[in-house]
Amino acid sequence: MNGAVIKGYEEDVGNRTSVYVHTAHSITTSLYVFKQYGYTSVPADEVLKLRREHCLIVMAYAYHTDTDLSSAFFSQDIKFVLIPEGMRDFIWLESLLKGEKITKNSYRNAVPRNYYAGRYNESRFYVLHQDFLRYVRNRFLLSAQLNNSYWAIVRPTNGAFTLFLALHTCDTVSAYGFMTENFEKYSNYYVQRNIKTRVIFYANHDYYQEMRMWKKLHQSKILKLYERLESESVTEKPH
Repeated sequence: MNGAVIKGYEEDVGNRTSVYVHTAHSITTSLYVFKQYGYTSVPADEVLKLRREHCLIVMAYAYHTDTDLSSAFFSQDIKFVLIPEGMRDFIWLESLLKGEKITKNSYRNAVPRNYYAGRYNESRFYVLHQDFLRYVRNRFLLSAQLNNSYWAIVRPTNGAFTLFLALHTCDTVSAYGFMTENFEKYSNYYVQRNIKTRVIFYANHDYYQEMRMWKKLHQSKILKLYERLESESVTEKPH
């Protein structure tokens, strides 16, 4: 999702993408936001279904697997998962399923099927249920920002939904590129290696709450959060 650049980062994030999570906004916007970092399309590689699935969630966000071929028993194409954050996503979905051009809203004249690198297949396309989105928000990330006047736009980030989806479907989960307590030392995106950019906070997300949640899940060994520690000490693996 977003611009999860893989080339040049294989040692950290693996080289096979099994699930790509997105919204209509992220799949379209990422093409020009991350173009300068080598991102040209959503992942298009065939992947291997594993006997025991380990999911690595790369911040901006896709499930990656990197295992020996002997651990796989059959291959299948990448799965796409849509987060329906608003009406524009349902308009996108309708045109995608029909194979038509969008005729209204901000995506007018866009052809959704052109954004899936030729890998769109209805049998491997999933939409997160609204009840799951509410469950993640209300049970784990019920932000105080929901008490503000702009509460209607407040929701967990795409990355948060992706992590909780992984926690509900994978045996083990690792998170790479997610915000940690020392985020001010580093750039907004992991691909910005040669420049220092400021981490951007948008009003519709509670980044500090999510940062605390990832730390809590890591300390509880529910997931492994990759932290860029100055000591380069080895972190424990999750159960």
